[in-house]
Amino acid sequence: MRGLWGRVWQRRTPLVVLMAVVGIAGAVLVTRDSGGGHLAANRAQLRKACDGTLPYGDLERLVRDERPGELRQHGTMLAPGQESRSLLDCSLSWGDGYGVTVHAEALVSDVPEAVETRDLLEPAGGRGTFVAPGTTGQYGKRGAWLVADCLGGLGGRVRPTTDLYVTARVTDGTDGTDGGANGTDGTDSADEPGEATAGNGKPDRATALLGFRTAVHVANALTKAQHCGSGPLMTPTAVVDTDETHGAPGQGLRTCEWINGSTLPGVASGSWTTLGDLQESTGLSACAGEWDAEKNAGERPRPKQWQVTEVEAASWSGILGRSAYDSYEREGHVPGWGAEDDERPAEAENSETDADPGVRQEDRVSSYAGRPQLALWARSVCGGRTTYHRVAVFPEIRLDDGETAVIGGKDRARLSTAARTVLDRYLDADDGWPASAKCRDTKVLGEVEQWH
Repeated sequence: MRGLWGRVWQRRTPLVVLMAVVGIAGAVLVTRDSGGGHLAANRAQLRKACDGTLPYGDLERLVRDERPGELRQHGTMLAPGQESRSLLDCSLSWGDGYGVTVHAEALVSDVPEAVETRDLLEPAGGRGTFVAPGTTGQYGKRGAWLVADCLGGLGGRVRPTTDLYVTARVTDGTDGTDGGANGTDGTDSADEPGEATAGNGKPDRATALLGFRTAVHVANALTKAQHCGSGPLMTPTAVVDTDETHGAPGQGLRTCEWINGSTLPGVASGSWTTLGDLQESTGLSACAGEWDAEKNAGERPRPKQWQVTEVEAASWSGILGRSAYDSYEREGHVPGWGAEDDERPAEAENSETDADPGVRQEDRVSSYAGRPQLALWARSVCGGRTTYHRVAVFPEIRLDDGETAVIGGKDRARLSTAARTVLDRYLDADDGWPASAKCRDTKVLGEVEQWH
């Protein structure tokens, strides 16, 4: 009998051992799935990382369990008195392309983004990007960027400033990069624009929204910590693709309805197509309109030479205004620029001289002048901030390569009159941005002939 039981036990021993091993492995898996391994530590790290400014609820799903999170951070919010241009420069990576990178700085110079009229209307060189309505910013090469006010003043810089610039980029393992591990090795991420660029240059809609939500959360945390005195930004719930191939969402906006060939004097009559920026920002706005050749075919004759067939209008407040003006100035496209070189008087600061045909001589416009246009600048106070306005009128010019057209004094004077009419209509439009911003104390700064 003992021999029988001994043989039975010997046969069952491997089975018992196997069941024990399976039980232990199952216990390990249950433990890891319930927050064991690195998952619990990585989640705790996410809550505290970047001075506690990250939106845990939005980013929790990205946290990995396979290895410890890699955190790199610096900035004056973390170490007051530190020599840094950043309030916060932080990246957190969990490997395999999962991570988040944020950068925040108190601006004492221009916004490090393109904000000219066409940059607002046709972002990314016309390829389109994402914007979050109600947020002043776009999705760019560093991820989502925004500008926010801090009326109480931001600390951490030698010069006082009330403008906060924030970028945020979130990666979910789909672009092959290692998340936020790059760009914060002791240097400011704003100095390394290529390191935060996705492989295809444009994320999907969900990734863009997550970037904006992260940037807004960081901005709100910083303005609260800095006692800015201004209310928090609204957290976006959706983003809009500005690419015109996705249905041209910027066409026909109510804020741009004042551009109308039937009611706007000085422009070609007929049907016009309008385009507006989609940020719905309190700090900037842009509209453009174009005589629609397709809609007018068979209904209206083709506009004559020098008739206005396109118009633009844009406004920028606060640091955005200074940034836009500086950008145009670097191109020589602000009033009075180069007046001494070509011996023409600087543009007057009132429209009476600008519109006087007696001071206009004929001029030549080359086919190599790009998009010949006459711009008119003005300055107002909108929402309590200094604001620059720029309108431009584009005449009908038919030139082959290498040819030159001559614009006479009368046609030149008509362009001046049209530009001033566009400015007045833009500022007075009931549904336009200047009216909503309660602009006042407007001063006309002068014209710029952008065909030289």
